[in-house]
Amino acid sequence: MRAVYWAAGIFALIYLALDLNRLYALRYGADLGTFLQMLVNLRHGSSWNFAEWRPHFQVHDSWALAALVPFVALFPRAETLLTIQVLAVASAAIPLVYFARELGVPARAAALLGIAYLLSPAAQGLAYENFSENVFVPLVVFSGALAVRRRAFWPALACAQLLAGLKEDEILFLAWFGAACAFWWDRRLGTVIAALACVNGIGFWSYEHFSGVHPSDPGYSFTVFNLPGKLSMVALLLAPFAFAPLGSGRWLWLGVPLLAEIFFMKPWAYDPSRIGSHWVAPLSAAAAIAAAFGLRRWPKLERAMIPCAFVLTLLIFNDTVLRPGRWPYIVDWSAYARAVQVRDSARNVVLPRRQEGVWAVASANPSVRLELRADPKWVACPAYNTDARAFFGALVGHMPAKLCGGVSVAR
Repeated sequence: MRAVYWAAGIFALIYLALDLNRLYALRYGADLGTFLQMLVNLRHGSSWNFAEWRPHFQVHDSWALAALVPFVALFPRAETLLTIQVLAVASAAIPLVYFARELGVPARAAALLGIAYLLSPAAQGLAYENFSENVFVPLVVFSGALAVRRRAFWPALACAQLLAGLKEDEILFLAWFGAACAFWWDRRLGTVIAALACVNGIGFWSYEHFSGVHPSDPGYSFTVFNLPGKLSMVALLLAPFAFAPLGSGRWLWLGVPLLAEIFFMKPWAYDPSRIGSHWVAPLSAAAAIAAAFGLRRWPKLERAMIPCAFVLTLLIFNDTVLRPGRWPYIVDWSAYARAVQVRDSARNVVLPRRQEGVWAVASANPSVRLELRADPKWVACPAYNTDARAFFGALVGHMPAKLCGGVSVAR
């Protein structure tokens, strides 16, 4: 376990640094600010935020996030959520290793499984993505799977209830796996988990119905959009574990509902099958659990996992800057200082949609709003983090001539 603790600690330090770099460069999207302002307001009893322009609990069944209110009350800054996000993703490796050991996987192979999870593009992308409820999915799922394996009734129910309180689609997955547990593992425990999921589902549906609202989702159809992207997502979920999940055999069919959620989604603001997307978090957790079963069947794959994960994350498909040819963002400290001024002011400020990076910083101020209407001047900012010369120039105190969208910056 010592190697896993070290790996999780190194992962957390690296991604906290990268996340803070992205925050200070004003390159986070609206979601980080959405959750920050929601938690600031939740201290006073309302989940309202000015990115969604309604209470967040009407948008998603995310009441479990109320546990974060004390942390945000002490430190009402975006850095608080980024720290929590990175620690949640990193610490998930620990219950995953204990779960593998509980299955009978040798200690070395189990430790390598935990490290492969940390190196996987899905875990790294989740740590580098905008904050969302799903950053807690791997940690809660691995802990719940460990409790179910040990037939620890109350800890398993606690994890199930936490999972149901993260997002409404997790309720459906919980009901599915609860039923599977009742049929093939522990009838009493599985039945209670499935019943708990049904109670949560009925409660959320009733709340939405009587509030006259609908949760935010992309909609679904039987047409599969971007099939190559979705197939590559499956390959990238399996490859970091040297395809060990395939060793779980017919039990892989239990993952079909999780795949269906993404395969049959209509086009969204971004491709949900992108490996770093928060939509992939449940599938990533399921793939890691299946890999534990696969390692029990094919123990020799332990030697291939770390090389496979390194090749994927450092050379090809990593969704962050940890790959050749990509660099951290250039930080315009004067622009960040203006965002901090908005955060610390007492004025009512309305930010245009193109300033989502400013919103992510300033949303700790409950009076700051994000423009509800579409922004016709919003042009996607090119990824200037690929400019190695500009990056190294910034390290010695020189700003690049242009940062984003043709906006000149004085040297």
